Amino acid sequence: MSYNIDTWKTKRLENLTIPREAFYRSERTDWHPECDEGTDLFAGQITLHCGCDQTIKGTLDSGQIRITEFDMAGEGSGTLYHEILEPALKESRGYLEAVLVWEGGDSITRLVVNDGEVTSEEIEL
Repeated sequence: MSYNIDTWKTKRLENLTIPREAFYRSERTDWHPECDEGTDLFAGQITLHCGCDQTIKGTLDSGQIRITEFDMAGEGSGTLYHEILEPALKESRGYLEAVLVWEGGDSITRLVVNDGEVTSEEIEL
């Protein structure tokens, strides 16, 4: 059983791009996301369906996903975070800052990603 994220609050998201293939490097192929790409009407739009109802949305250009939205809470989110998302973020460019509430507030962390450097620190309210 994984330790899950109850709440993910994106605070800053600036030009965050991640290579599409970075989401498929994990040996845990059962956690690889399924992908919906936009129709001609929404060319370039992409949604990665991850874990147990988590999604990552963005636009796809030349194999790079420019992230526009994270929905990363709920059942399976802890495993997804550690097995798929965190390694993919290490290949990113751009900036992300988010606050994650784990298991009803047992732990609250600030996630900062800056050009592939991922840091996570516990914070107090």
